[in-house]
Amino acid sequence: MSPVSLHLAPNAPWPWLVLVSLVLVLLAWWAYTFRLPPLPSLARRTLTALRAIAWLALVWLLAMPVLERARPASDTRVTVLVDRSRSMELRAHAGGGTRAEVADAAVRELRAALRGRARVEVQDFAGALLADSSRQVGTRSATAPGDALGALAARPAGRRPDGVIVISDGAVNAGADPVAAARALGVPVHTLRVGARAGLDRGIADVEASSEARVGEATPVRVHVVSDEERGTPIVVTLREQGRELVRTTVLAPGPGAEAIAELRVTPTRAGLALWTAQVAPLEVDVSRDDDAHGVAVPVAPGRLGVLVLSAGLNWDLTFLRRALLADSTVSLETRVRTSDGAWRSLEHDRGSSLVPADLATRTVVVLDGLGAADLGPAMDAAIESHVREGGGLLLFAGEAPGLARFARGRLGRELSFAGGLAGGAEVAPEPQAVGTELLAWDDDPARGARAWREAAPLRAVAPLSPAASDRVLIAGRDGAAPLWLARAVGRGQVLLVNGVGLWRWALASGDEFAAERGRRLWRRTMRWLAEPVQGEPLRVTPERRLVAGGEDVTLDAILQDATFKPLSGADVRGEITGPGGALQRFVFAPGGAGAYRATVPSPGEGRWQVSVRATRDGREVGRARNEFVVDRWTLEALRPQPDSATMAAIASASGARTGRAEEAAAWARALDTRTLVRPQQASTRLWESPWLFAIIVTLLSLEWMWRRRRGLM
Repeated sequence: MSPVSLHLAPNAPWPWLVLVSLVLVLLAWWAYTFRLPPLPSLARRTLTALRAIAWLALVWLLAMPVLERARPASDTRVTVLVDRSRSMELRAHAGGGTRAEVADAAVRELRAALRGRARVEVQDFAGALLADSSRQVGTRSATAPGDALGALAARPAGRRPDGVIVISDGAVNAGADPVAAARALGVPVHTLRVGARAGLDRGIADVEASSEARVGEATPVRVHVVSDEERGTPIVVTLREQGRELVRTTVLAPGPGAEAIAELRVTPTRAGLALWTAQVAPLEVDVSRDDDAHGVAVPVAPGRLGVLVLSAGLNWDLTFLRRALLADSTVSLETRVRTSDGAWRSLEHDRGSSLVPADLATRTVVVLDGLGAADLGPAMDAAIESHVREGGGLLLFAGEAPGLARFARGRLGRELSFAGGLAGGAEVAPEPQAVGTELLAWDDDPARGARAWREAAPLRAVAPLSPAASDRVLIAGRDGAAPLWLARAVGRGQVLLVNGVGLWRWALASGDEFAAERGRRLWRRTMRWLAEPVQGEPLRVTPERRLVAGGEDVTLDAILQDATFKPLSGADVRGEITGPGGALQRFVFAPGGAGAYRATVPSPGEGRWQVSVRATRDGREVGRARNEFVVDRWTLEALRPQPDSATMAAIASASGARTGRAEEAAAWARALDTRTLVRPQQASTRLWESPWLFAIIVTLLSLEWMWRRRRGLM
């Protein structure tokens, strides 16, 4: 027999109901004992019972009674979640089978132990629930039991389990918090842990590098090393590119639960996407060798930035600029000064030199100091304008009076017309604006950088300019004065106007030993910024991550613009990736908003992949783009190869469930009764809504009436 219980509404006044019930029973007895003619004992008792039962049923229905009984075992649903992530390929115990083999054996034992007690559903998971339940281990790059439990909670009410058993090594590395997810599910979430510590592990948790490097420029690389070895054990860390060793160092083992940082420096020798792989020598008996290597992908820009400085004569600001750029090994600087006879002289080579448009071929940024169109000549004036329109940078020093007036004529002058006076004379303190905060950051410490700006010397000979709506003010004058650094887009390139003189004094802040270096860094950043075109090609494609962990999907974002560089929507954007051995995958981008498109490529294999994208609109090609990304063999699963029994115990404890070892699944399951295994499920009947109960009441009252009628008691 199934346990049965009766429940009343929480606010039911049951003491009053009991009292009223007693009164009604007494009234029924009194009515048939004293108010009516004498009746045979059987008739009197029958009529009293019929009336009392009917009255009592009507009264207690006011308390909205609910009849509950436990559901039979055949209706109890238990979901067994089985970890199919890559870490399940590892050995469960030294010299034993894999964790996946232990998990499969546990599933078979659970099915047998729970037969007749519950309906068992086996569901695989890794990063989330696996729809195919393929039982394929090692192809999944993450372990996220929290996401799997959340998916169970999202099922319709009729498909949710009454209890859950999670079989896993507990090496959680992705997704929602599994402890919180177990608590929120509302049913017991039992855990069976797989494996034990099968030895020591040594590996690399992460590799950090700059977001961009340059050929010939040393780039720092930080390697995070983890190890279960005794603290202080030496570990050799090497950095390789395409199997070739670049640099190595030695760190000391930090001890279990800690990290050691290996500081390395690499000098790229060629431009493109560089893949540097950090490695540690594996232990003789290593839990996992998947974490012995970890890569980082770094875009490497061409070696030296070409800068051409054209000046009417040296001054302190120009000297400061030249010193900053000459100290930068990634900059190729050429300075030419106009002599009194109209000729040009190269300062770097200390000889006379001509000035022709061809000189711009190897230069990305041009600096004009104290020169106008008449000084440059029509051909050079036109060449510099074309250079900027095609994506080059131009730095313009207004200088002393007459300042900007010298640029009033020529093609450059027409492009660089500014509202307000052209001649300057005011002294203005600098105040960096939000748009230039990153570019003009004096220091990595924001507070120290802000203090340096407050103490920076004012500029002299500032012209009263008014920026146009499209101009960007990088440095404004304090208290609303004229802008000091003003940027303007010209075609695909940009022009930076320095309004005022005296920048050299920014490197001489009293009591600040780092002022000179910050000043030099300011100019280096500025040159790099000017070298970047304002607008690129009509179509650009960018991988969400340049280095993708093995087994993960790759997200590609594309931006499409028309000839005027406005977002172009409604295009058909298709692409393909080619990888090692000629592997090929094709895909279609889904449109987003404002010329944005996105595609997801399902887990390409390990190696370097070339991306090629083509956009068409109305049958006409509107753009092509290329890029590349790298899929590393390292995965999230490699980060935590050791089993985590503490996490498995916490998941079970959060839901009031129990934990155990997968190797003992049969005995563990037999030790649990059904009420412990699942949340008790009740089949409920709301009696106060039952038509059958009302029918019974009507029947009882009808029988009483009919019997009274036969006895003539109306």
